[in-house]
Amino acid sequence: MVGSYSLMLVAASYCVAVIASYTAIYFGTRVFELEGNKRQWWLLAGALCLGSGIWSMHFVGMSAYDMPMGMEMTFSAGLTALSWLPAMLASALALYIITLPEVSGRGIAGGALVMGAGIFCMHYLGMHAMQMQPAIQYDPVWVSISGAIAVLASGAALLICRKIREVPRDWSVWVKAIAALVMGAAICGMHYSGMAAAIYPMGAEAAAGNTLRGDWMGVPTAIAASVLLLLAIFVAYSDVRDLERARRQQAVAQDKAHKAAFYDRVTGLGNRSLLEARILETLTVTDADATPPPFGLAYFEVGDSRDLAQAGRHDEAQEKLQWFSRQLQSSFPKAELIVRYSSASFMVLGHDLDENSLAKRIARLRSALKVDGGIDTWGWGASYHPESASNTRGLILVAQRDLEWERSDSARESLSVA
Repeated sequence: MVGSYSLMLVAASYCVAVIASYTAIYFGTRVFELEGNKRQWWLLAGALCLGSGIWSMHFVGMSAYDMPMGMEMTFSAGLTALSWLPAMLASALALYIITLPEVSGRGIAGGALVMGAGIFCMHYLGMHAMQMQPAIQYDPVWVSISGAIAVLASGAALLICRKIREVPRDWSVWVKAIAALVMGAAICGMHYSGMAAAIYPMGAEAAAGNTLRGDWMGVPTAIAASVLLLLAIFVAYSDVRDLERARRQQAVAQDKAHKAAFYDRVTGLGNRSLLEARILETLTVTDADATPPPFGLAYFEVGDSRDLAQAGRHDEAQEKLQWFSRQLQSSFPKAELIVRYSSASFMVLGHDLDENSLAKRIARLRSALKVDGGIDTWGWGASYHPESASNTRGLILVAQRDLEWERSDSARESLSVA
């Protein structure tokens, strides 16, 4: 005997399969980032959601079938509940494989075989729960086809879920949705090919011991399963959102700590610690036969800022430093690093900084200071690796020693009057 299908319930079963597939993908990518007990709880929650989703899809699909000759569809409660177990175990296996750091092709194939067997068992246990007299018979060809689809669909699901982590974040939602549509179609393909394998004997009747009626397991089950799965996705999304917020806050805190440790608050330039770390990094070579590259170090001291600070005019001193730092950045545009070294001094690190290039930069800086007239007294010195010294402290001391002072005309007049 041959029955027919309710297209509305067929569509509902596909929707449940898609939502269950999306839940699997979502939980799979989420669990991969977790460790310890939290990972185990999420694996369990994901397995419950996915297994229940596949199980619900099966019975929605069963309800979509209108039995031939007006037969009533009923189920054994015990066998119906038992059919949920292999779906849950198959889902747990799938999520476990999805979240392993490394899985070989053989591992994927083995996982697909076991997972497909679990879904296969769930389907035919669910069919067996529809106790009838005489019993349902099966076409071995369609049974084999449904089993092959279950294994292939499981393998495709495992591959999709593992590869989905490599998708850029901007595309992940769309790719997950498309993957869920494909996986949902594969799950439905297995179910309806299994339904095609069923042969209902003429005159068959539902067993008297069946307590679950098929007419209420269609739309209500689809709605309940969809709500449960969507709620699970919402909870998972909320957890991910909280985790991302915590990560952003941690990143901001780390950035603030890094800036406080290595950057000057007044000028925005690096500080002494950053300079010394960068010089040490430059001097450190991993190859025993290699030598550190040559580089130059220029030291600048702002006499105006120092004098203003000593006089208690700190705001003016900071304005001088900010203005001088801008002139340095303009005069040394290709410098590897410019830092505020102390309260009234700066240092410039450059791999292309030699005596000739430094002379040109000093001339450019001198011209800028004369035009704007913001600084009256400033000095500079330099050192070069490896000629001046071969270590950080030696290079800095050489650059600070024997400063050549630059003074504006007004500064010279003040000195002569004094």
